Amino acid sequence: MVLEVLKSMFGRRIRLPRDQMTRVPRAVRKVAEPQVAAIQAAIDTIAALPGLADVATTKKLPKGFFAAVRVLTAAYDAYIAVVVKQMPALQTSVRPGTPEGQNGCYEQPVGVTGVEGMAIYREARPWRDFAPVAQELARLGEQQFKDIQVLHTGKDPDKIGMTSVAVQQGRVDFARRHEACPLLDKTSLRCRVWEQRPFVCRMHHILDPASADPTAPAWPGQARVFNVRLPLRQQVALMQIEKRMLLTPAPFLDANILQWLQLAEGHQLSEVGEAPLRFAPDGQPPAKANRNRPGAKKFKDKKARK
Repeated sequence: MVLEVLKSMFGRRIRLPRDQMTRVPRAVRKVAEPQVAAIQAAIDTIAALPGLADVATTKKLPKGFFAAVRVLTAAYDAYIAVVVKQMPALQTSVRPGTPEGQNGCYEQPVGVTGVEGMAIYREARPWRDFAPVAQELARLGEQQFKDIQVLHTGKDPDKIGMTSVAVQQGRVDFARRHEACPLLDKTSLRCRVWEQRPFVCRMHHILDPASADPTAPAWPGQARVFNVRLPLRQQVALMQIEKRMLLTPAPFLDANILQWLQLAEGHQLSEVGEAPLRFAPDGQPPAKANRNRPGAKKFKDKKARK
């Protein structure tokens, strides 16, 4: 254990583009203070919702939870917009989840909080192709673990430090496989959960798309990016909410979504007092009623009246 800590502190350090520590200048932070206050207010709203600690038992979120999460993401987007406006170098950057920024969608898996993951799962569960998407998430998560495990030199293959060289190099090796995030539409090259995408995707600004390609020889060391991270105080506040929920959410997107799938027993996550979305026995969402088809009830009623 001590050896692993020493290696992480003084040994070879590999940083993927999303790991790069970039600082927002103090003058820009001063301008963005109202947006930071809005982020904190949104987090406070989520934290004040009754029944957060009961989610693991009831398998339902407090009423208003997802609306509050949307307010939080909108406040974070507003903060990012102010930072970008104040920093000219970012105004020509591209974003993961767009055709221009697709090279940022091969760095898998991305980190995610439980609050974000729940909103993403709720957005994706009604998809008719959700089952194969979930299978792809599981496959890629398993492959990444194998890429990391094969580099692990410790006695216990299941005890791998997150800051170890095995994890760092394993993530690089996996990204070089060039397998895109399962939430990226393969035709349009756009993120299918754009409005609910993880914070680590929202923050990520790619200054030079070619340098962000995992197949480039100089990647990841020379990837030119800038990360507009959630301010530290608000990061800590979000972590406190997760502790109150007693769910120990998985820190990576692939496992996180599958965790909520298991918690919801294959259904959609719903709020207290909300009618759950019903799925067919094969897991597919119900077909929308076509009230204009000849056999619709309104036509049968009309015939009966005649």
